[in-house]
Amino acid sequence: MPLPLARSFRLIPFFCLLMAAALPAHAQRGPAPVFAHTVTEIEFSNQIEALGTVTPNEMVELTVNVSDRVTGIYFDDGQRVKAGQTLLLLVQGEQVARVEGAVARVRDAQSVVDRMKPLVEEGGVSEVAYDQSKRDLTIAQTELTQLRIQQKERMLVAPFDGVLGFRRVSKGTYLSPGDVVATLVDDTVMKLDFEVPSIEIADLRPGLEIHAKTDDFPSRDFPGTIQSIDNMIDPVTRSVTVRAIIPNEDQLLRAGTFMNVLINAASSGGLAVPEGAVQPRGPKNFVFVVEEGDNGLISVRREVEIGRRQGDFVEVTKGLVAGDRVVTDGVIRVRDGGAVKITNETSVFSNSVSGGNKNGPLPVNSQ
Repeated sequence: MPLPLARSFRLIPFFCLLMAAALPAHAQRGPAPVFAHTVTEIEFSNQIEALGTVTPNEMVELTVNVSDRVTGIYFDDGQRVKAGQTLLLLVQGEQVARVEGAVARVRDAQSVVDRMKPLVEEGGVSEVAYDQSKRDLTIAQTELTQLRIQQKERMLVAPFDGVLGFRRVSKGTYLSPGDVVATLVDDTVMKLDFEVPSIEIADLRPGLEIHAKTDDFPSRDFPGTIQSIDNMIDPVTRSVTVRAIIPNEDQLLRAGTFMNVLINAASSGGLAVPEGAVQPRGPKNFVFVVEEGDNGLISVRREVEIGRRQGDFVEVTKGLVAGDRVVTDGVIRVRDGGAVKITNETSVFSNSVSGGNKNGPLPVNSQ
């Protein structure tokens, strides 16, 4: 049965609403205003970050080679010493007497040789007797050398310049071989060992500069250079140990200091987009690319693969080419295939001035 004319007119607004709802969103609103960025190749510096621990350039636990009592200690806790400086003496009385006896025997043997030499020339002494006297002198000299070595083993000396730790013995202590007297450390230069992923090995080499910081001295930068790279990769962590050398003339760094390491490895070119243009969806990343459609500009969602980061920019290794325009602001208003209107377009050069990187990304040299 046909509806009354008045009721039909009342239903017209309702049908209009239904028809409006069925229209595409971009048809209702018109093109979405967005900011766009032109993809450009820039120079990415490969910055490697790591954590490491400081060890001394040289470190040794000082011990003696013989058993006896301590008769003299010639150092204090934390004292700086020179190579060859005497630090400790063991009982020397018997050894001193033996050395003095050997010195006397050498002196007597030398005297015999000196007296026999002119007699041999005159024929008053046989060559055999003279040769025997020289052998006696050699034996006496060898015995003296051995006794002096044994005497030196009762004396502890510093093997290199450095700073001593706590003294662990006192005068009168009976020491046995292997008992630690003190620890000597050469801290003029420090070693910094840290681990980096094995995929970074190609960018590392001896002589490459590093910068290290520690919470112990938060305002201080400790520059150094890579000395060596370990010859094995850890099969569990897939990392390799790198050793750097850090000058420590002011002795601020101590063994065991924990440090943050930054390495500026070799730089290379790559396509860059602002970090805000990348939309992560689970393990994948997407950007909206502005393209020419049948009726104007449209946004097309495209999957990309990202690499290095520098300041406010991220490297795109796959999915874009130089010259593509990607949406940076207004992403929330666009949809795949929807109409867009660019209200502000930038390139990497203008963005680099206001980006997070103080110096900004560097454009690749086109020459």
